[in-house]
Amino acid sequence: MDKTRERIQRGGKILNILCKVIRIILIVALCISVISTLAVFIVPGILEHAKDLFSENLIFQGLDLLADLKEMEEKYRVAIGGAITSISLGVLLFYVNLAEQLLGYLARGEQPFTLELAKRIRKAAYALFLLLLYNPVLGIILPVAALLISYLVEYGSYLREKAEETNWIQEEMIVSFAEITENKSGQTGQHIKRVSEYAKILAQELGMSETQVENVRLASTMHDVGKLLIPSEILEKPGRFTDEEYAMIKQHTTYGGQLLDHVEGDVMELSRTIALQHHERADGKGYPQGLDNADISLEGRIVAVADVYDALTSKRSYKDAWDDRQAYDEIVKGKGTQFDTEVVEAFQASYDKINQVRQQYADR
Repeated sequence: MDKTRERIQRGGKILNILCKVIRIILIVALCISVISTLAVFIVPGILEHAKDLFSENLIFQGLDLLADLKEMEEKYRVAIGGAITSISLGVLLFYVNLAEQLLGYLARGEQPFTLELAKRIRKAAYALFLLLLYNPVLGIILPVAALLISYLVEYGSYLREKAEETNWIQEEMIVSFAEITENKSGQTGQHIKRVSEYAKILAQELGMSETQVENVRLASTMHDVGKLLIPSEILEKPGRFTDEEYAMIKQHTTYGGQLLDHVEGDVMELSRTIALQHHERADGKGYPQGLDNADISLEGRIVAVADVYDALTSKRSYKDAWDDRQAYDEIVKGKGTQFDTEVVEAFQASYDKINQVRQQYADR
């Protein structure tokens, strides 16, 4: 999905640049047309050049064929042809500006399909019928094409609304699951909230897009959803776990993947990936699959750091909270072994923000 979005952005940037070039050409042509039209009345000897310039103008040709206008001075006929040409270029320039706006949305990775834009394109399409005065072929093809584009944009707006509705449902499900997971164990406090905010900060530091950052924030709230299937007496046990209990705790990653296995939607799929991978290690010694760093998703690597840092700085029935600087040093110590190097460097670069979140959402 991200690769498709990147291709669309690249295409949008290229076409946006092309529109800018066309706009410049049209502005130059419009200026030449206006100046030439005015020059017919001011500069002697410009008439023949202006006549050649506007010779393909349908109105100019029509005026020449109308017997009752034969007596009109040639400079007036040329001026009328020049005026029609200027209007035609102006209409084209207006439409190119709309196209540039649409492609600009794509280039920035923003949503271009809105009802407002569809209406503007439709109005521009009706204005393009003025090109009939200049060239009948262009006057038919361009307005029809513009109308078609306006309806496509309108349909895109409809699909966007449906997608937003689906995303809203996904978000509601995620929040509900997260709340249930957090309430499963009374000792986790605001662990899920802090982890999601840490993950958001790390994703931003790593240069992810706004959409990707938001998806990571939401999906990370589901990282411990598999603990719903772990007995509470084990989750809340004071003291150290036995080997069997620890093996049961480790199963929460597999359980999380199973719970989210058949749920559709980009965020839910990412939630499943994070639930499965947030205890994998860069050196391949993690669980449940023992993946190498290259096989762990970036989102999984991000949440691994966020989750461990919060676990270290939080009080549990079996341990006291670590000092934040001790926890920081532990994360840095694990760079390249337990944690991905790039993510740890992002953690170091953004630690002040992370520490502020830790204090803001501290357990009471």
